[in-house]
Amino acid sequence: MYDPFPAARLLYDARVPGQSLTGLPDTILPANLDQAYAVQFALCELLMPTQGPVQGYKVGCTNAKARSLLGIDSCFSGRCFENDIKHAPTRINRSDYHMVGIEPEIALRVGQDLAPADPWTARRVADLTIEVMPSIELVESRFATWPKMGAFSAVADNGVHRELILGDPVSDWSLESVNNAQVTLSVNDQRVDQGHAMNVDDGPFGVLAWLANHLNAQGAVLRAGDIVTTGVLTNIYNATSGQLLVANYGSFGTLEIEVT
Repeated sequence: MYDPFPAARLLYDARVPGQSLTGLPDTILPANLDQAYAVQFALCELLMPTQGPVQGYKVGCTNAKARSLLGIDSCFSGRCFENDIKHAPTRINRSDYHMVGIEPEIALRVGQDLAPADPWTARRVADLTIEVMPSIELVESRFATWPKMGAFSAVADNGVHRELILGDPVSDWSLESVNNAQVTLSVNDQRVDQGHAMNVDDGPFGVLAWLANHLNAQGAVLRAGDIVTTGVLTNIYNATSGQLLVANYGSFGTLEIEVT
């Protein structure tokens, strides 16, 4: 029987800058998604004493380009911890991270438990969403070989999640307006990318529905108050020190991150 804890311990220890991995040893490498999620769960058990309880989830590989990058044919999820959820504007120190991957996204807060029932749809989860927020997921792989370490290792590594930066909740929104949201990403006043909410599969609420069904299949439930960040609207941007990053979502708000 596969034991996820040796891989989880290696991934936990590798979170220290300068301690990145080239790969997991073959003897403990997860061989499938079920084993990868088992490692992720064990890793999260190790992280919670310092990072706080799970307050939500990230969903990764929410479009075909991202899935091709990691060689996976589906989305995947990771957990967001209380102490790793911050509010913009914020400042981070590049030396505290293996990498600073910037992903402009849309985050959603659910208003009630999404327990198993009929399959969840975008419309049904939209009706149960109580907050929509512009967000930036800060992604960080603990593997020096990113993204060539493979999808199972990425999932095991808590979906390469590090932090979630939130903007203010949007005051007036609908499923349609969220699906039409756009973002421009600028670095030191120079536009470097732009994106659209439909860059993610079936829009942000479609991603939320996927996560609700995915967790239900694992015997878990999205809880009232959980925050879900729903996938990158642009390409990932690798930030470096000395940069001021601004994600402008128009009427949905603006987020700023300074990297020192």
